[in-house]
Amino acid sequence: MTPYGREAAWVADQVAARYAEEAPAHQQSQIAAVERLLTRLPRGARALDAGCGTGQPTCEQLCAAGLDVTGIDVSEAMLTMARANVPRARFLAMDLLSERTSELGTFDAVLSFFCLMNHPEPVFLSALARLSTLTRPGGTVIVGVAERPGDAPVQGLLGTYHPPRCTRQDLRRRAEQTGLLVEELDARPGNGLTGTEETHLFLYARVRHEGEAL
Repeated sequence: MTPYGREAAWVADQVAARYAEEAPAHQQSQIAAVERLLTRLPRGARALDAGCGTGQPTCEQLCAAGLDVTGIDVSEAMLTMARANVPRARFLAMDLLSERTSELGTFDAVLSFFCLMNHPEPVFLSALARLSTLTRPGGTVIVGVAERPGDAPVQGLLGTYHPPRCTRQDLRRRAEQTGLLVEELDARPGNGLTGTEETHLFLYARVRHEGEAL
């Protein structure tokens, strides 16, 4: 596991129980993003939720629509809950940034919600590139983040911290830098896990076919 994966695993293991209790009240924008994705995927399509947490709501939504669903996460505490919550999905302990992800093959859609935004830009870019390699040509990548226009402190489940900047312009630029074809950048009102109002950004991008112009 990478250093970033180990840090994320430690944090997620500490807050898993509280996350499971608090998160459902703040996931409306994420649910809507998955509903949009499902309009373009046939039953049986392969979908990966990178940073699946408890498996709810995303893996649960995808399974209910008849997709072949895999979830990966670095937190064993989160994965234990995910396996109980969504028994139809396959859940694996795996760091997105590790080379082990090559074992997964490719997917028709790869999703990652609110997992990348606390990483510095070089790590964020590496994660986007990895999401792209896990997606078949023509497939869809969806990334959800909270917009962070500066380094103002944010109240999290383990206390206050200072996340890196991530604006909608940053998100689009990073996706384009990794070769993704940005189809849409949707901004929706939302709430953080502690109830703080914030803007949620959802990047919808496509992996280019071989030879397709940048």
